[in-house]
Amino acid sequence: MATAVPSSEDETQSKSPTISFISSQKGKQLLIANEYIFKLNKTTTTTKYWKRVVNNCSAKIHTDVNGHLVKINDEDSHPSEKETIEVREFREKPSLGARPKQAKTIAIQRRIDNLDQRYYDGVISAMEYT
Repeated sequence: MATAVPSSEDETQSKSPTISFISSQKGKQLLIANEYIFKLNKTTTTTKYWKRVVNNCSAKIHTDVNGHLVKINDEDSHPSEKETIEVREFREKPSLGARPKQAKTIAIQRRIDNLDQRYYDGVISAMEYT
């Protein structure tokens, strides 16, 4: 789920955006600012450098290692990614009907453990699996 991080005022910006973070499909951290998505480009001991996920976009953001806004390099002229952000946030929410992966594994293991008993009781036939 997206987590909001308060941002500090930047001298070049009259109004600093509120930034938040979500995870990519590969589990990497993405930064969201002004309805735009940024991916981590480089990290130093004091600063994280973010660039837009859209190719050929020059917009960049710098944060400190704790995720507080330090600098915005460029304004973005591309359309907002509001819908994409909503989809990503929805995917991060745990679904109500889904069983945890561990519970699924346990259920499958029980079926495997009981396979021989079900075969001897005549519930299943070896011919079903050929």
